Amino acid sequence: MLLYTQFPPGGEFMQCFIRRLASGRAVIMALALAVIPSAAAAQSGSLSGLVTDSTKAPLPGTQVTVVGTRFGATTGLDGKYRVLGVPVGSYTIRVQRIGAVARTFENVAIAGEADTRLDITLQASALQLGGYVVSASRRVEKITEAPATVTRINADQLTYTVGNSFTAALKEVKGVDFFQTGIAAAGINARGFNSAFNNRMLQMEDNRIAVLPENGLPVGVFTTIPKVDIAGVEVLVGPGAALYGPDASNGVVTLLSKDPKQFKGLTLETAAGSNTMNVGDFNNRKPGQVSFSSFQFRYANVWNKIGFKVTGERIFAQDWQNQNTYAAAVAGGPLSREQGADWSTGYTRGGAALVYYFDNGARLEYQGGASNSNGIGVTSAGRNQLRNWGYWNQQVRFTSDHWFAQAYATRSLSGQTFALNGYSQNRQAPRFASLSDDSVKSLSGFPADGRMSAAEVQYNRTFPALFNTRVVSGVQYRRDEVSSKRVWLSDAVTGEDILMTQLGAYAQTETPINEQTKLVFGARYDDPEFYDPQFSPKAALLVSPTENSTFRLTFNRAFKSPTTLQTSFFFRDFAPGLGVFGNRDGITVKNAAGTTLRTLAPVVPEVNNTFELGYKAVLKDRLYIDVAGYVARYKSFLSPLVVVANPFAGANATFAFNTATNTKYTNAAGGEQIALTYYNLGEATLSGIDAGWRYVVNNKVNWTGTASVLKLDSIIQRPGDPLEATALNSPQAKFTTGMDARDLKWDAFGGFVLRFVKDYQFLSGVHNGRIPGFVAFDFNVGRKLNSHTTMNLSVQNAFACTSGTTTPPLFLNAALPATYQRGWGCGLGRRHIELLNMPSIGSMAFFGIRYDR
Repeated sequence: MLLYTQFPPGGEFMQCFIRRLASGRAVIMALALAVIPSAAAAQSGSLSGLVTDSTKAPLPGTQVTVVGTRFGATTGLDGKYRVLGVPVGSYTIRVQRIGAVARTFENVAIAGEADTRLDITLQASALQLGGYVVSASRRVEKITEAPATVTRINADQLTYTVGNSFTAALKEVKGVDFFQTGIAAAGINARGFNSAFNNRMLQMEDNRIAVLPENGLPVGVFTTIPKVDIAGVEVLVGPGAALYGPDASNGVVTLLSKDPKQFKGLTLETAAGSNTMNVGDFNNRKPGQVSFSSFQFRYANVWNKIGFKVTGERIFAQDWQNQNTYAAAVAGGPLSREQGADWSTGYTRGGAALVYYFDNGARLEYQGGASNSNGIGVTSAGRNQLRNWGYWNQQVRFTSDHWFAQAYATRSLSGQTFALNGYSQNRQAPRFASLSDDSVKSLSGFPADGRMSAAEVQYNRTFPALFNTRVVSGVQYRRDEVSSKRVWLSDAVTGEDILMTQLGAYAQTETPINEQTKLVFGARYDDPEFYDPQFSPKAALLVSPTENSTFRLTFNRAFKSPTTLQTSFFFRDFAPGLGVFGNRDGITVKNAAGTTLRTLAPVVPEVNNTFELGYKAVLKDRLYIDVAGYVARYKSFLSPLVVVANPFAGANATFAFNTATNTKYTNAAGGEQIALTYYNLGEATLSGIDAGWRYVVNNKVNWTGTASVLKLDSIIQRPGDPLEATALNSPQAKFTTGMDARDLKWDAFGGFVLRFVKDYQFLSGVHNGRIPGFVAFDFNVGRKLNSHTTMNLSVQNAFACTSGTTTPPLFLNAALPATYQRGWGCGLGRRHIELLNMPSIGSMAFFGIRYDR
């Protein structure tokens, strides 16, 4: 549980914190205090007031800044603010908030020992440029002043998408590798080192950690939040562990749902779509049709002080298809091919919330949600058939001006999910010949029940006497309980569920040295159960030569924690002659004579240290630009599953033992098996540049674009270490460009996106080969039929070019790379792959109607 408590300025923790992270800053502040008269002795006053919208509703999270000074405040949930300790004089006051037109007030007089009242009304804005974000510092701030590369997708932007949830909007996020694996499924990564089982991007939902405890993957398509209930999506690129904890190694994706009071009324959206499959997909399937349908709803209202909402979504599709072939089930037997794959994709999700609004602006909320998913998902060993995979969450949270507290629980149940690669092999194994298909599917399953319970308390406060320093601090507690139904994790041996607890604490300070300069320091301390404590520091210097431009220099450290698989895998009979074992205690490899040949230490977190230099600006109220160059240094890469002992190698036979217990790893019957496990290896240095821009052509048309390049500068590996863990698995160059238009003649709107991704090598488990480069063109057009109803047509991959074709090997094996044949080709609806051994993707058309009232 993470409890956010204020660290007293003279407290022991803060003294240690400052000594370790900000000794230079402490010296600067001490010298400044020595030459600047005491704030208590200075003649000063205060500024206070209420900020509301055009309907007189309070606007929380509004920034009120005394221009030319370091003084400012943010409105609370009741819309009220108070700026203390302002020296006597006449000032310009700037007021700004997400979704509102900024206002400036000239010649506001501050009198000594008096409070100046300034009430403000803000009008709604489409926010074509810049804007505000919350994920970079866990508070509302101008995007140009955020100490990180972060992109926000607002609710109004999602209104103009149709069909397969919010994921299509992520194609235009700067610095992000977007890869689509089906009509409704996609994944993202940032800054390299992707994998088929990628967990370097942390997902957050309404302040909840949204991961599957049984494997460490982001919740992704299992989310319980329908698209029509999303108030915003923020994507933070780069390490974020100082505020978000372990697993925020490459970035953080945050989903924020809509508040019943701010988003009242009824929303209905229905969509239908299709996709014509072209000849030439994998395994020479015949052309056919892919159908798609979805329905979403949301209703919210407020009675007196109580708000509520209910939401729901149903998506169904006949997805793109292909079939993979795996190794022989038995020596000399026939090659095994995926059998029984069901490409019917379906997602059902929904939720409800009840909110009590206090008179002082605080709010107390309960919310819950659930989802059920079916389809096909990729794994390092092949693919899984998802059957009734269930996910649910419950959460209680309290928010006030200075306090935030929450407790929540999530649960993930794998249903009847099974491994397609395992089933296709087991179906042809002689020992399973007498069993039914359903029985073999059950035996090929990875049953899982993952439960997470967590709690958090956070406190924030601004200290006017300390250069108006803002402090955010807190602690968290998290408890995971995982069961494999005694099949494939260590609970199969102990007979007890796997329990993991983690306690963490963090703090961040933001100090405006003057109007142009701000210092940010942060740190987090995590004490996980299975490995040593982690310390995640961050530091940033931000210089703003003008009101809407900022140069930043930042340092962040993040950790990628070992997952349950890497610590607690215990599948003696993973495949004939193969056993998979987690490396929680260390593994000793011996020869037949009992001599120790190698000792593998227990797995520890992977470390990412990143330095970043960036520039953000809104230029002449027409161009927003965000450019960042970075150098990331990784060490202690977590390996994939690796063979570490082979007792069948004749004179070179080797055997694996648990180091802590000196127990030999064998199959369930006590026989010899090849042992696979995980361990740490290697170091690497990566550098790159991410850029994004938005240009206002006129008051109706915007031009947008992103560009990213990266380079793997160096790799340090030991002899015998596998290459997969340090495989970049990401394109070295990619860009997007597009335009969007609103409020055109006849209330029409529309836009397009052109996306280019360079070809690149990919190695993750059995997936080995080159992913062709491609150019894809998406567009949408629509019209507002009246003040409540909108229709929209969206076509993805309407036109595409590919740099070549990739043909899988006879059977999937990491040692057998796919064949890549270079040669550019273009056409309407041309197919391309975005992840090895998943279906190629062609044109997808969706038509939707949305009703808001």
